[in-house]
Amino acid sequence: MKKTSTFGIIHIGSIHTSMAIVKYHSPTQIEVIDSANKELPLGEEVFRTHRLSFASIHALSTILQGFRQLLLDYRVSEVYPIATTVVREAENRLGILDLLYMRTGFRFHVADMTEEVYYKFFALHHFLKKNEQVGTKPTLLLDVTSGGLGFTGWQDSTLLFQTNVTGGRLSVLEHFTEEERVSVMFPSAVRDYLHASLSSLWPRIEHADIHTLVLTGFEARILVSHLLGSAAEYPAVIAPEEFLQIMESLMPLTAHKLMQVFDISERRAQLLLPTLLLYEEVVRTLNIDTILVMNTTFLYGYAAWCGAQRISPSAISEQADLLLDLARSTAMRYNCNLPHISRIDEYATKLFDGLRRVHGLSTRHRLLLRMSALLHETGKFVNLRNYPLHSWQIIMGTDIFGITDAEKEVIACISYYYHRDNPGKKDVHYQRLTQDQKIIADKCCAILRLADALDQGHSGRIQDLSVRLVKEKLYVNYTSEYDISLIRWSFAQASVLFREIFGIEPVLRRK
Repeated sequence: MKKTSTFGIIHIGSIHTSMAIVKYHSPTQIEVIDSANKELPLGEEVFRTHRLSFASIHALSTILQGFRQLLLDYRVSEVYPIATTVVREAENRLGILDLLYMRTGFRFHVADMTEEVYYKFFALHHFLKKNEQVGTKPTLLLDVTSGGLGFTGWQDSTLLFQTNVTGGRLSVLEHFTEEERVSVMFPSAVRDYLHASLSSLWPRIEHADIHTLVLTGFEARILVSHLLGSAAEYPAVIAPEEFLQIMESLMPLTAHKLMQVFDISERRAQLLLPTLLLYEEVVRTLNIDTILVMNTTFLYGYAAWCGAQRISPSAISEQADLLLDLARSTAMRYNCNLPHISRIDEYATKLFDGLRRVHGLSTRHRLLLRMSALLHETGKFVNLRNYPLHSWQIIMGTDIFGITDAEKEVIACISYYYHRDNPGKKDVHYQRLTQDQKIIADKCCAILRLADALDQGHSGRIQDLSVRLVKEKLYVNYTSEYDISLIRWSFAQASVLFREIFGIEPVLRRK
């Protein structure tokens, strides 16, 4: 019998606070049992004052208390509350989260920008890979949030690139005063602002020769409703020429005109204006052939992710492979030795799996270890001297798709300490970590250090590696036709931290 899972999802957004009770079957089959959506424009307040007032928190608490009652009525106990831009950008974020917990009992996870874009992609990817006409040619998934823009390139189930920039619909508006927004020159100023903000991004995206632009969000759905009316079905196709004709017909582009043409409120019109100009910038710059509009919401994307975590391990594993491919592309961009990092990835994975009974780490930590293996030498691109520090800086300065900021800190520290002295109280990078992060970093660092020792000299002299744990010894068995003296000496040095962390003696043994 096919597994299902019923749970609740709550999302605090910049404009709406939403809830859905869903029955999850697969990433592309999620049944919505009931839902609720309350408009509460918190984003404007946060972008203007950088805080949420007590009055706003009180209003939010009231909405969430109503959601809790609905969940109780349906006897749903498993709930995944998440907040995005509006809480992430608020200076009183910790106070907001504490008050919401005290008043509602919900502990909200605050998604990073990269994480926020990833959840939407998770659901979109599973939908699009079923469509034979989409994805065979380079496809750009454009996600417009209140605080940023996500650009994800995809082809043949492979991630081509992923990058995020500031400049979401609300953050664009907040660059201009109320007086400037009603000026007839406002659309022109926004065009110039977007062009300048994104100009450095285009060379990399243009190189991918994008064929299809995939849009989501209420702005894209407004366009579809305008063109196709109530008969609109998703995914909906819009010809780029048709979109540009709409833009021409809207001149002069003002919020008042958008209210009339699309029959929307003033607030929605103000948010639609910068988004339409962004779409225009992308279509004109990249010479898109097709625009595909999906009705996938953030709430649906997050439900797909949460459900997959519960009962669809194959979907999670497939996404992990995509993220690792993207990490390899990042490593190649920094001229890393691909055969070497691939061997380290293989060795580290085998060591991790061989220690499964004793290391106490999860499948997610396995992914972080593999990311570290692929990115641990990126710093050599900057300077061979003290390159682990440069690797740490590169990793911390890079948006790693599908990885939270807290997880990225772990990856950066593993990559930093694998080739240095053991981390301690005086290490600044290490002290940034929480207690749980330190434990994960210590264990993964010990494994990566041992894996790297197995390819000292970057010569690939170790073949047919297998790992077996017997009582308090980890036998690392191999075949080789070469002298591996350097590897043996390096392995012995790396074993010191390994023994200290796991209490297990690693033994390098020829088959």
